[in-house]
Amino acid sequence: MALSSAQEAIHPATEPKLISWKVVVAGLLLIVASDYYINWSTVILRASKNNKALFPMGLFFPFVMLVGTNLLLRWVKPRWALNRGQLCVALGMGLIGSLFPFYGLASYVVGTIAAPYYFATPENGWAELLHPNMVSWLIMNNEDKAVTYFYDGLPPGQPIPWGSWAVPVFWWMTFVAAAACVALCLMVILRKQWVENERLEFPLMEVGMQVAQVDKSNGGTPSLLNQPLFRVGFWIGIFAVFWNIISYFYPLIPGLPTTHTEGQWFRWLEGTKPFWVQISIYVIGFAYFARVETLFSFWLFFLFTETEVATFDRLGIAAGHGGGEAVRSQNFGVLCAYVMFGLWMARGHLKAVFWKVFKGASDVDDSQEAMSYRAAVIALVASLLYMVAWLHAAGMEIRVVVLYLFFTAVAYIGMARFAAELGLPYGDIAYHSITWTPLHIMGGQTVTASTLTCQGYLWAMFGKTRGFLGPPIAQMLKLTTPLRVERGRLFGVIVLAVVAGATFAILHAIYMGYSSGGFNLRAAWNLLIGPQRSYDASVTWIRNPEAPDVERMLFMGSGVLITAVLTYMKYRFVHLPLHPVALMLQGTYMAQKTVFSVFLIWIYKATILKIGGVRLYRKGQPFFIGLLIGYAIATFLSCVIDSIFFFGQGHLVHGF
Repeated sequence: MALSSAQEAIHPATEPKLISWKVVVAGLLLIVASDYYINWSTVILRASKNNKALFPMGLFFPFVMLVGTNLLLRWVKPRWALNRGQLCVALGMGLIGSLFPFYGLASYVVGTIAAPYYFATPENGWAELLHPNMVSWLIMNNEDKAVTYFYDGLPPGQPIPWGSWAVPVFWWMTFVAAAACVALCLMVILRKQWVENERLEFPLMEVGMQVAQVDKSNGGTPSLLNQPLFRVGFWIGIFAVFWNIISYFYPLIPGLPTTHTEGQWFRWLEGTKPFWVQISIYVIGFAYFARVETLFSFWLFFLFTETEVATFDRLGIAAGHGGGEAVRSQNFGVLCAYVMFGLWMARGHLKAVFWKVFKGASDVDDSQEAMSYRAAVIALVASLLYMVAWLHAAGMEIRVVVLYLFFTAVAYIGMARFAAELGLPYGDIAYHSITWTPLHIMGGQTVTASTLTCQGYLWAMFGKTRGFLGPPIAQMLKLTTPLRVERGRLFGVIVLAVVAGATFAILHAIYMGYSSGGFNLRAAWNLLIGPQRSYDASVTWIRNPEAPDVERMLFMGSGVLITAVLTYMKYRFVHLPLHPVALMLQGTYMAQKTVFSVFLIWIYKATILKIGGVRLYRKGQPFFIGLLIGYAIATFLSCVIDSIFFFGQGHLVHGF
């Protein structure tokens, strides 16, 4: 239901060579524009937070602008214009590159490098317990005050000490490159199973593909512009933000609950966590393209897990810090089990990949993949071995490394599957679940202090647990599936997007720290609080090593059992509207933030499907895309107004 209409419009036999210099330039411009927009709005203006989604607002608006610019080029310089397939490739590059700016990986890496010596005090014990176990090539020791200047601001006339960052940034980037290679290889191996065999829909990409679609019979203008419902949705999206902008200047005017500034928390049951009450246009616009049963499952499982939290807390049942930790452990078990069951269902395809790699089976076609299966398997093994060597050299024991990398691969696959099946723009894995589960299994009493110190480094990779590059690479491979793309060129633009996105974002983050002072940026969680909590946790484990956490493992096991039951019921009772993918990320902050809007769009979509079926649903698609585009443009204009009248004290229109 999600991608068929847009895909049918792009037939491989009619597409010219897709990846040319125009596409590369457009993709790189999209990466740079999204990075700058995200950092400008989030960190400098302290306005909207545009990089917390699997399809970030900080990318969606520049992509809309790219499509608009492309329309002008069709009229002025037709040779320079991009076709639909090329716009999709540029979007894929943007999805990969936009993972890195603030609230993405770059700021977490920078915070992890800078924090250990700067925040060390006699009270926190870092100098005594962590510094002897740290390796100099991963962190900065602040001997030349490079870190002090980063957090406090550079003195006038002083050059940025780029050289002090060179060694740790280089070694971190090699680890990021290896992790990116792991994500790419896993997605290449699984693409055919997900896209062609299981026909997963990737609802998030339906929006991008429809925005890029043009009407050749009308001078190549975007097809959506000819739809009256698109224009209605567009102006409603504009109004939903602009009405609240008026209250910037006239506070007595009541606002609409369509922006983050007008939302509020609501606790529906004593002992549960509250959920966020806001009509989130961004959630609603994308969720309209998701399956109605997954939307139903999402809000129902939210109620179920929060009822569990209240019950566990009332009865004194806990894993770690209360019932919330117990539920997060349970749902991490759901994630692991769902990935394992999915791989079991793909065993036929994986067997074919095996025969292609080791036997050269001619009947297994991998010509449409970004890499050959043999290259993907070799690169996967090589990258994992490098990550093992890197973590071991940093101080982590091999047995812990193996468990950590297993859960890392599960996270990459699980979050990619979440984006492919559920289609909500937001999703996170609980940070503590993925980074500390190996030690909960083994216990801290049997591992070395250097291993526990290494746990503090993991903040860099999983401070924001969106599955790293698993979801964006999977979505790019989905976008390019119906296109005739030369293998080497597709692989090249993916690598280029990773390198360009990571390099520009990290350099930009360091530059902003020195130019404005890290303490003055709206980046406290990334650069200040988060790294301190991560290293503090390492100190706590060194001082008070815990035994293996049997209770937490039991809750993970209960998640495995729940997944098995739901998976069986899903295949046994085809029309049962319960999907385990909607359970695996419950108990997280993003579930609290999005569930109200998911509930609203579920009511609406279930109603129109009941009244008019799929035909009425498809007629409504232009309205919701117009809603998203209007909202994105209005959010950007709100940032412009903030930069003129409220610089540094912006308004949180788009908060998540």
